[in-house]
Amino acid sequence: MQSHYDHSGWYIVWRYLVDPTRTMKPSAEVLIWRVDVAFLQKGDWKYEGSRAGPGGGGRTHTFGLREPAERLRGAAVYRLPGIVVKGGKPVLAPESV
Repeated sequence: MQSHYDHSGWYIVWRYLVDPTRTMKPSAEVLIWRVDVAFLQKGDWKYEGSRAGPGGGGRTHTFGLREPAERLRGAAVYRLPGIVVKGGKPVLAPESV
């Protein structure tokens, strides 16, 4: 997970996937499968770099969330039924196939 900010505060994380085969949900090619709401501290973020120069241009600073699985554990406010994470990716639960 990346952000252009490392401020302490509430973050809403929308997890979505593109499924052109409509295997996950026949009525949707793009779907939100989980939403997390978490209060993150400045120390939860690690600086990942920037090409922004003093004269402008380039990209803004980028921060990565340290230990995202741990930080977002228990933060889900929505989960699409029938979806589980396997190998770091959302897939259909075995019962749903």
